[in-house]
Amino acid sequence: MTNQARFTINSLLEGKSALVHITPVAPDGTLLGSPAPGLQGSKGLGLEIENIAALPDAGDYSQHEFYLANFTASEIAYCTKEPKTKAAFQGLLAAKRAIVKSGAVSNPPEGHRSIEISFDGEGRPAHPGCLLSISHTETIAVAICFWLGELAWPAPAAAPATGGEAARPQIRKYSLKTRIFAFLVLLSLLALFALGLWKVLEFLPH
Repeated sequence: MTNQARFTINSLLEGKSALVHITPVAPDGTLLGSPAPGLQGSKGLGLEIENIAALPDAGDYSQHEFYLANFTASEIAYCTKEPKTKAAFQGLLAAKRAIVKSGAVSNPPEGHRSIEISFDGEGRPAHPGCLLSISHTETIAVAICFWLGELAWPAPAAAPATGGEAARPQIRKYSLKTRIFAFLVLLSLLALFALGLWKVLEFLPH
């Protein structure tokens, strides 16, 4: 994995975004010199941190120009039912921007409104082809998107058969979904660390 856009905790605390691209690696552990079928384009990770107070106040979110321009009717209905309405809106907006930065969506025709985020029966955010994670504190919202794309790993080259070859120890391999899940857990820990550091800095004397 290569980080093609270096960023620090300080840049995250300033609300800057980060995009991490993934270098394709074949199942045998070798780097691929060129994208394989199904790996065309810029597939990667999108991380977005937003200030909740930056959102405009509204008496009726379903009629406000900003919210109509950035959210669908179903998204507005979902957020207005949440106890912390503006945090819910900023979390969704951060997720939409993370989706764009991951490469899953390019130049949405109607802006962020055309990127609709749904929720499953357990309340988890979902967007086609993406794994999403959204969290927030009292002041900031953070979202992470991993674009799955249409990953199609090439089969490793068969090793030449040798009659007297000694038995090799079996190397345990984890499925792609397991590796993606573990990677998202690490990213979530990074985001939580950034949020915690943010809260600590808020209490420090200026």
